[in-house]
Formats: sequence, structure tokens, C-alpha cells
Amino acid sequence: MAGSAWAQVYSPKVLAKGQIDTFSLQEMAKGIYEQAGAVTPRQKAEAIWRFFLTDGRFVPPGFWYHIAGWTYEEPQGEVLDPLKLINSYGFGLCYHIAPLLQAVYKAGGFEDARVWFLTGHAVTEVFYDRAYHHYDSDMLGYTTVGDGNPKEQPVASVAQIAQDGNIILSKLKSPTEVDKTRVDYPWYPADLRAAAIADLVSAFTSTKDNWLYLADRYPQAHSMEFVLRPGERLIRYFKPESEGLFYLPFKFDGKSWAEFPREIAQFNIRTADGPRSQKDSRAWATGSLEYSPVLSDRSAYYPEPGVGLDSNLRLPDPGPHMGYLDRASGQQPARALFEMQSVYALIDAQVALEAQLQERAQSLLAEISADGGKNWEEMARLSGPFRGSWHAESPVRAFSQHGSLNAVSGRYQYVVRLTLAGPGQAEGIRVRDIRIASRFQLNPRTLPALAAGSNELGYSPGKALRRSIIPVQIDRVSLEAVRPAPVRCVIENGQGILWPEGDKAADIIYELSAPDATLLSGFDAGARFLDLRDKLAPDKLTAEIRTTSLSGSPTEGLAGPEASIAWSTSISGKFATLWEYNPAIQAKDGNPVERVLRWPEVDRKIRSLPAGTRKVYVRYRLKRMGMDSPRLAVISPRPSVAGGLEITHQWIANGHHKEHVERISDARQDRNYRIDIPPADKIVNHAVIFYCPPPLK
Repeated sequence: MAGSAWAQVYSPKVLAKGQIDTFSLQEMAKGIYEQAGAVTPRQKAEAIWRFFLTDGRFVPPGFWYHIAGWTYEEPQGEVLDPLKLINSYGFGLCYHIAPLLQAVYKAGGFEDARVWFLTGHAVTEVFYDRAYHHYDSDMLGYTTVGDGNPKEQPVASVAQIAQDGNIILSKLKSPTEVDKTRVDYPWYPADLRAAAIADLVSAFTSTKDNWLYLADRYPQAHSMEFVLRPGERLIRYFKPESEGLFYLPFKFDGKSWAEFPREIAQFNIRTADGPRSQKDSRAWATGSLEYSPVLSDRSAYYPEPGVGLDSNLRLPDPGPHMGYLDRASGQQPARALFEMQSVYALIDAQVALEAQLQERAQSLLAEISADGGKNWEEMARLSGPFRGSWHAESPVRAFSQHGSLNAVSGRYQYVVRLTLAGPGQAEGIRVRDIRIASRFQLNPRTLPALAAGSNELGYSPGKALRRSIIPVQIDRVSLEAVRPAPVRCVIENGQGILWPEGDKAADIIYELSAPDATLLSGFDAGARFLDLRDKLAPDKLTAEIRTTSLSGSPTEGLAGPEASIAWSTSISGKFATLWEYNPAIQAKDGNPVERVLRWPEVDRKIRSLPAGTRKVYVRYRLKRMGMDSPRLAVISPRPSVAGGLEITHQWIANGHHKEHVERISDARQDRNYRIDIPPADKIVNHAVIFYCPPPLK
């Protein structure tokens, strides 16, 4: 791709004037502050809390809503990555929103923020004015210490409420009525209506099962950086394309697959309704990523590591059309590979093309890989003679009452491989008009919505780079690591943990390189590390705790648990440490905490490498400690070449379809533009489309 003369568009973004940028946690926090006019730490803390309140009445357009069972991705389980939660979902429960608040607080400049697990409920604290303060966007409340105007009283911490439940109870006039002069609205409205404030208080005061997460509760592996290649289109709708289209999560218990969402008749929750709000009209949305590769542009390919482009494949000059694939003379099969990357959770994948096979023994095979080409699954196979349109879909792994699980659902990338085989002379097998497409799920409240009147919009591109995820499966560590350590993958009810053998330190080293073997400018490395001294491990099904057979409890004469991440440009060279485990509690207020879940989520980003670097080695070191989600990605620079981008806004005005197309000849440059809609029009937003057109011949 680095040698391609054709321009690609890097991380294009359009925001309406005043819209909060969700592609970056730092920009999101900044936008929340500006929108709320927040200046002091207290004002900023409340602004972030209020922005994520689950009931859309409080901060239009109601960014987040409360729903169970729809925010789950195997093998990690409940989704806790903030950029995924914000952009692909926009809904969840307390154990999703608590780490999301922690992430945005930290991105917003607060010195510290942390998450507590309290008897089936997760809550957030943020540190300012030399103390921790508890805010709960899930249950819609926070409580101050003392009487009087709540805006002038300090916000209580978890520890303060745990020691004195009357901090909350004293605000009540009756079990279902609060003194509105002593609280900030909203104040736990659902608990108040149900006369359940006492139950809420007991979650804090039953301290024997209150646990503090030692470090970040959330991973930071996901990125909203992406590339649009010539012939690639990103369509994002404001609603589902059809009511029955959504990402349906499936769980794996070690033996079989099953739907993850549960129907609850008491609350009229039906899986067939999809992940919609139970309070109002808020819902999910879907989109489509469509790629029609320009076949004479070799940037279309995702070469197999160490193989490069298939020498048996011919790419005749396409002339005025998109070109076609053809086999060279000979008997060897010819292969073409195409990579698809999405920043949103995928729902499915399809391949459509025009094929010509002249002889019976000639064949065309479409395969798909969700792990970067390490393993392949057949999509469909075609035998000759054949001439016409052909279609293949991602293979289905499990069926259920409300949908199915396929090879790419809940993932963010895949590779399609086409194999042309069989006897015949050149041009005996021909493939053209290839179209690879995937539907995905997104949070529509992240899109630039139009309104009647004048709409000011701003386009901006990202940096010219490509971020490639390196898939890692811990149950295949002996095959994927270049220097696997003496570790075992312990599976408990479908949940795996890498654990070192014996009491010595175990080093697991992975080799990282760009899929097309180009130079590297950076890499990402991370994992969740597990100090299991209390024999408690994370539960992927609930995002809470479970008991485990593993234990790293220090014993007499042995050192305690240890872990680190380090890297080098040579497997035999000196490794530089990126992170080292510290089991001590780093509480900013200096107060001790008795019960701690020592499961640090660690992600490190390196954006400067020695010139000429093509490979990086990342070393995970474990001693009497586990790891369950290694995360790796590489960053490769790309040429900054002028190329075009078409931005299309579609809406319905008074029942009629309307659209505005903004054509940008040099997508490397920022662009401000305006869309004027008659003030009297009643409009419904339909879609925002990015398209990178092929160059004109």
C-alpha cells in the first residue's frame, strides 16, 4: 500500500457545529465541558455525570440508555472498552457505564477516577478537591454531605456512604419522597418511586462484599482510526435498515453457543425488539461498509505474511473499468486476498462478483478469516462451467430463535480470500466486479444530525496511517507466540486465563509486523493482568466476580505476583519496559482500602520507532499471575496523496427524500460547509455516507 499512487482517505470525520466528538475521549470530555459551561472541577465532574444519565430527558439527545444483555462480545465477554461503548452501542448497565465514566473523567484531566463493585452494582468515584466523590449515571444520582444547598456541599465518597448510610437516607421525607432542596435533580428516581432507597444504601453499607478495582477497569485497545480505499463506501444510518437487523450477541460456555440477551416479561423486554430503550424511542442504528476494489491497484490486497502477492495471479490493465482477476498460464491455483476493517461492531459479511469458468474442472473458492489469515472458513465454492453473478456469505456457526452467529459478528476485521484453480489457458478463469460488504451496528447519537434551518458542518481528516490489529488467541499461544513460555491456558466455563507453570517467571514473546510488510511507525500493546490472590476472577458473563481454581497467593519463601510488558526491535536484543505490575493501592486520598480486585487493564501506545523498523517484539512476563486478553496492533505510515471524498447527507423532508453531496477534491484538507433546509420543513435524518471514488482513467 505504501507504493500505491492512488489516494486513500484517512479517518474522515464530519461534525455539526456544537456536536461532541466521540472519536476521541479527550475531545469528548472537552466537548461536554463546553456544552455545559463547566469550569471548576466540581462542575466538570457533574457535567460528565449528567451527559451519561440513562434517561434521555436530562441531556438531549439522550446519549446513553439502560438495557441489559446487548453489550457483549466473545471471547472477552461484557464490553468495557469506552470507544466501543460510545460509538457502536450507546447503551448498557452499571458495569458498562461505571468504567466509561472513569475513562472520560481521566481523559478530561482529572487526577484520578476509580470504579467500585458493590453487591451487584458498579459505581464510579472521581478525585478532585483532595477527595474522592461518587457519581452514578446508571441509577441517576449523587448525594452531598451535610444540609443546605447541594451545590454548596461536598459530594460524598463511597467510603463515606459505606460508613454512614444516613448521608443518603437523611435526604428523604418519606420512603417515596425526597427533600428537593437538599439534592440535585435527578436523584435516584427509580429507587425513589419503588421505595427502594434503603436497598440502594445497603449496597454501600454491606461492606464485606465491596471491592475496589485496583487500576483502570476498562481496556483502551479500540481505535476509531480507519482507512477508506478507492472504491470503498461507509454508510451510517440514523435507524436500523430494518427493525429485525441488529448485532445479536452469543455467549460460549466452553461447550455450546447460546443467545446472550434474556427476555424479561415483567419489563416487556423482548429479544425480537432489538436493543431499544425501554423508556423512550431511542434505539440502535446500523450501517454498511461496501468495498469494490480497483483490481489494478495492488493496495486492494492484504498479502499473506511472507508470501506477498500471488505470482500466479494476473491483473490485466483495467482500462476504463474496474479491472478483473485472471490466472496466469499453468496448473497452480491463484489467490487474491482482501482485508476489511471496521470501527463498528460487525453484523455479517458478503461477497458478490461476476465470474467466468469455462471448464468443469475449474473452480472458484471464497474463504474468510477473522484472525488475520491464521485460520480460514469456507464461504462458498463454485465449479465450472459458469458465467454470471455469484454470491457468498460468512459461514454461520450457530442458529437461535432470534438470529444466528456467523464468523465475523461482534468482530471488527476480517480477510476474504479468493482462490482460482483448475486447468486451462490464460483467461480461462476470470473474476470481475468484486463487491465485499458488511453491515454493522452503531450509536446514531454520534452522527451529525441535520435540523430545519441553517446547518454548519465541519470535515476533518485523520493522520495518514494504517492501524492493523494483530489477533491473539490465548488458547493458541504455543502457535502464535514466537517464543512461547511454559504457560498453560486454563479454561473455566468457557473463560480462559494464561497461567505460568511453576514459580518461575514465564516470558511470552509476540512478533509484530504490518500485514503488507511495510515500515512501522508505532504499535499498541496491552492486556488484562490477573492477580488472583483472593481466588476471585472476572466473570465475562456478568462483568462481576467469580471464584477460580487458580491462586497466586504469596507463600513463605516465594515472591509475590509479578507481571510486565516490554518491547524490542530484536528478539535477542534489550527489551525496554513499558509497564510493570505494582500491587499497592495508589489512592490519592491516602485512605486504605481493605478489599481490592487486582485486575489491571493495561494498554500502552508507542508512536515513535527507530527509522527502518519493520518488526517489533512484545514480551509479556508473568510470575504467579495470569493474563486473559493480550491486545496488539501495529501502526504503519502511508503516503499523503491528494485524493477525493464524497460526503452525502440524506434526510426526509415532509415525506420526500432529500440529499446534499459535498465533494472534496483533496481529502487531506479541512472543509467547512453549510446545508440550508427550509425552516418550516419537518425532517427525519436518514444517513451520512462517505465514499472514496476511484481515480478517473
